[in-house]
Amino acid sequence: MDIIYTKLYTRLSPYLVGILLAYYLYKRKQNNSPKLNLIILSVGWIAASSVSLACVFGLYNHELTLVGACFYNSLNRICYAFGLAWVIFVCVTGQGGAVNSILSWEVWIPLSRLTYCAYLVHPLVLEYAFFSMRRLLEFSHITMILHFLGLIFMSYVLALITSLLFESPVIRLERQLRDKFKS
Repeated sequence: MDIIYTKLYTRLSPYLVGILLAYYLYKRKQNNSPKLNLIILSVGWIAASSVSLACVFGLYNHELTLVGACFYNSLNRICYAFGLAWVIFVCVTGQGGAVNSILSWEVWIPLSRLTYCAYLVHPLVLEYAFFSMRRLLEFSHITMILHFLGLIFMSYVLALITSLLFESPVIRLERQLRDKFKS
């Protein structure tokens, strides 16, 4: 855990995919590129969906060999990032359709403002939850669902508190300074 999983470079490939997507979108906007045709959109959706679903559910009820586990662990993050990059690409270019409508729904705005704070505080919630257990957790689907929902809820409650105590005052101060310097 400490040697490999928590190191920043283990997640470098998804960041690079995001940077490459941003650069491609920037160049595409500069060149006034036309919209994609239906065949490319269909192939892109099928490939992105297949790869993303394989990354999430590909190991379900499968025993991997050592080579298979090495391939999966080395490629699953970058492949999932490419699947998400496709969704972002089609939504930004205005060809996302129903997916763009769902992701642009105004109900998501409050949660989206708390997402980064939740990302920052969730390791603390996880450590507190798991280090405070007095015995091993017995696996069952309902137990995992309850733990997942409880930990997500606690992460977002702490994210709300963190946002109200730190992020919101800093954003307000930044706006006041920006307005002062503009005038």
